[in-house]
Amino acid sequence: MRNTIDFGIDLGTTNSALAVLDGGQVSVVKNNVQGDYTPSAVWMPKAGLIQVGTKAKDRRERDPENVQVEFKQAMGYADARRTFARAGASMTPVELSAEVLKSLRGDATRKFGEPPAAAVITVPAAFALNQTEATSQAAKLAGFTARCPLVQEPTAAAFAYGFQNESRGANWMVFDFGGGTFDSAVVSTVDGELSVLHHAGDLGLGGKNIDAAIVNTLLAPAAAKEFGLADFTVGNPRWARNFMMLRGAAESAKIALSSTDQAPIMTELDLGDGTPESFDYTLARADVDRLAMPFYLRAVHLCREALAKANLQPSDIDRLLLVGGPTLAPGLRELLADPADGLGIELDHSQDPSTVVARGAAIYAGTIELPRAKVVPTRGQFAAVLSYPPTTSLSRVPVSGRFETPGGADWSRFRVVLSESQRREEYRSAEIALSAEGAFTLDVPLEKLISNRFGIELIDPTGVRVPVNPRGFTITHVVNEMQGQTVVNSVGLTEADGTFTPMLMKNRPLPTETTQTFFSTASMRRAETGSFIRIPIAEGEFRRGERNKQVGLIEIKAQDLRRDLPRGSEILVTFEMDESRLVSVTAFVPLLDAEFEAVVDLNKTAVPEVPALRRQLNELEARHEQLRSEAETAHSDRARGLLMRLDEKGTVGTVRDAVTSSAADDNAAVEADARMREVQAELDDIEEELRIPDVMARLRDQIEHCRELVHRVGSEEDRTELADIERRYETVRDSRDAAAAERLSDRARDLQVLLLRRDGSLDEEIFNALRAAQDRMTDPARARELVREGEHALNTHNWPALTDVNRRLRALLPPNPRGEPGPGVLHQEPW
Repeated sequence: MRNTIDFGIDLGTTNSALAVLDGGQVSVVKNNVQGDYTPSAVWMPKAGLIQVGTKAKDRRERDPENVQVEFKQAMGYADARRTFARAGASMTPVELSAEVLKSLRGDATRKFGEPPAAAVITVPAAFALNQTEATSQAAKLAGFTARCPLVQEPTAAAFAYGFQNESRGANWMVFDFGGGTFDSAVVSTVDGELSVLHHAGDLGLGGKNIDAAIVNTLLAPAAAKEFGLADFTVGNPRWARNFMMLRGAAESAKIALSSTDQAPIMTELDLGDGTPESFDYTLARADVDRLAMPFYLRAVHLCREALAKANLQPSDIDRLLLVGGPTLAPGLRELLADPADGLGIELDHSQDPSTVVARGAAIYAGTIELPRAKVVPTRGQFAAVLSYPPTTSLSRVPVSGRFETPGGADWSRFRVVLSESQRREEYRSAEIALSAEGAFTLDVPLEKLISNRFGIELIDPTGVRVPVNPRGFTITHVVNEMQGQTVVNSVGLTEADGTFTPMLMKNRPLPTETTQTFFSTASMRRAETGSFIRIPIAEGEFRRGERNKQVGLIEIKAQDLRRDLPRGSEILVTFEMDESRLVSVTAFVPLLDAEFEAVVDLNKTAVPEVPALRRQLNELEARHEQLRSEAETAHSDRARGLLMRLDEKGTVGTVRDAVTSSAADDNAAVEADARMREVQAELDDIEEELRIPDVMARLRDQIEHCRELVHRVGSEEDRTELADIERRYETVRDSRDAAAAERLSDRARDLQVLLLRRDGSLDEEIFNALRAAQDRMTDPARARELVREGEHALNTHNWPALTDVNRRLRALLPPNPRGEPGPGVLHQEPW
C-alpha cells in the first residue's frame, strides 16, 4: 500500500503525460495505445460518447466541429465553453481537462489495479489564481478522491533533472517551451536542497504560435494563390475546416524538420463545393526558423528577466535544461547556445522533453503523504501512529511512533523492531523497549537512491509478534531534496493613488502570511448608509494596480460600523496563502475593533468581451502613437529607447492578432487581455519618462518656495525637513524615478501648506490656484462671480470671507477623474 501520492501528471496544452515513483525509480505510465503521452484532445461524436487522446486528435482534421483542443488557457474563465455540434452539447475547459485527467487516471488503474486517490498536477508558472483553482476543480471532476497538490511546470522539470543527480552547489535554468505555454526557472542545488530562485513565463507563447505562423505566412497564401481563393483567411468561418487541416499538417511537418532540412506537406482542402483538392507544399527548416525566431527571442528575453531577478548572469548557470517538444528544433538549440543572441549556457537534453515534467511531478508526489483515515483498532488489535520523512537526502533519519490498542496496555513490557529485507544489505534493528505511553524513537540507516521499505514488528510481553496496522512504511533516499512550493504571482492591494502594493511576493515560500499597516484616505460616517470603502485585491507584477488582475475586494460598509471612521484611520491588512495557493485577506480596524474579510471569488472571472477588446486596442494604439509623438517632441532618448524596445518585441502586433482571433477563440481573448495589460504597463513607463521634466520642474519650484517660507517663518524642525527633501531631490533627479519624485513633491507640498498656514497666507495661495482654474469649473459663470467676491475680500483683508469663497469655489471643481471612491482608499503613510 502506498503511503505517498507517487503519481504525477503533466496536464499540457497539446499533450499530457502520467508518471509514477515506484521503488525509488520514476517511470512513465503508458496509455491505452502504449504511448508515453496522451494528446489533450476531446472528441464527442454523439451525445454520451466521449473519446480522449489519440483517437480525438486524429479526428480533429476530419471532424473539427466535434473535437476540442487547446482549452488549457481558458481554464478559470466562468463563461468559456466549447461546443460539440453533432452531440448538441457543450463543455467548459475545466470539464474538458477533467476528461483528460480521467483518461490518465484510467491508465494508472489498468497498470496498478486500482485508481490512484490523488496525483500531483502541474500548472504553468504564469498561471493566475483563477486558473490554478480551475485545475483543482478539474481534478475533483476527474474522480480523484484526495486533494491533488499543484506544482509549477518548470519546478517539476527541475525535480526530474535533479532527482538523483549528484551535482552539488550548481545553478540550473529550466527552458520549458511547450505546445501552448513557455516557462523558465532558475534553480539552485545547495547542501542537498533543490530550490527555485525565480521564474518567468508566458501563457500565450508556445509551439502553437509557430504552427499558426507557418499556416498564415506560408501555407494559406500558397493555397490561396494555387486555387484562386481571394478570401482564404484564418478569420473567415467558411474556411475553418481547411485551416484546421493546415494547422495539423504544419505541426507534423515542423516536428519532422527536427531531423531533416525539408518536409513535404500533402493534405486535402475543400474549396467549397464538397470536392477535395490535393494541396502539396515543401516546408523548409530555414523558413520555419525564420518565422519562429520572434517567439524564440521572446523566450530568451524572459529567461534573461528571470536571471536578472535572481541577481545572476548566464555565465553563473551551469546547465540549461531543455523541456517541451519544440526544444527539439535545431534552430532553437543553435540560438540558445549563442552567447550573443541566445543564452550561451551549456544545453542539457538528457531527459525526454515530452515527459520530463510528468516525471518531475511524480518525484514531487513521492514527498507528499497520502491522507490516511485514523485506524481504530478493535480489541486485540494494535495500530501505530508514525512520524518520518517520506523522502530525504540524509543517510540516517529518526523514525518515531506510538502504539494504540483498545483499553490500553502495559506498553513498557512491549518491544518494537524495524527491518528492511529488500535492499542489498538486510537491515534489522535491535529490539527497542516502548515508553509507558507506547512511544519509541529510532534512527534508521538508508540505502542510497532507492525506496527503503521498512517493516514494523511489535513484540508482546510473552515474546509473540502481534499484527500491527500499518505493517510498514517507506522512506525514499534522494540526492536533492525538493523544497516546497512558492508564490507564483505577487498578490497585493491597490492603494488610493492607483499604486499596486504587493503583500505576498512572487517566489515567497508557501505557506506564507504577512500583515502591513495602511491608513484610510477618506472618512466614513455611520449615518451615510450608502457609503463604503472598497480595497481591490489584485494579482500580478505591474506597478499600477489596474494593470494587474483583480481577484478580490475588501468592502467596509457604513452600516457595519459601530462609530464614524475618520480619514487617516489605521487599517491592518493581512494576506495568507496556503500550500494549495488558497488566499485569504482580512482588514482589521483598531479604532472599531472590527475585522473585515475580503471576498476572493475565483469562479467569476469572465472571458474578455470582443467589443471591449477592440475598444481597448484602439485606445492602446492611439496612446502608443501619442507617446511616440511626445517622445520626438521632447527629444527624450530614454523614452525613444523604451519605445524601440517595445517595437522590437512586436507585442503591439501580437495584441492586434489576438484581438482579431478573439471572435472565434476564447484562448485568443484571454491572451489579448493579458498582452494588453503588459503593453499598457510598458507605455506607463514611457509616459513616466516623459513626465519626469515637468515633475522635476514643479518640485524645484516647490523647494524654492519652501526655502523662502522657512527663512521667514520656519522652525528648526522645518529646516531639517527641507534639508531632507533637498537631499532626496538629488537622488530622484539622478534616478529619474517619476513616482518617487511625485511622492517627494507631496512632502514638499505638505511643508508648504504648513508654512503658509503659519504665515497666514494659505487662503491667499489657495484662492490664486482656484482663480487660475475658474474656466475649467463645472459652472464657469458662477465661478467668475465668486472670484470677484474673493478679490474684494483679498483687497479688504477679510480673511474669513476669503476662506468661505475658497470653500464654494472648491465645490465647483470637476470630479476626480478616478471617481469617488477611488480604486483604493488606503495609503501606506498617514495623511
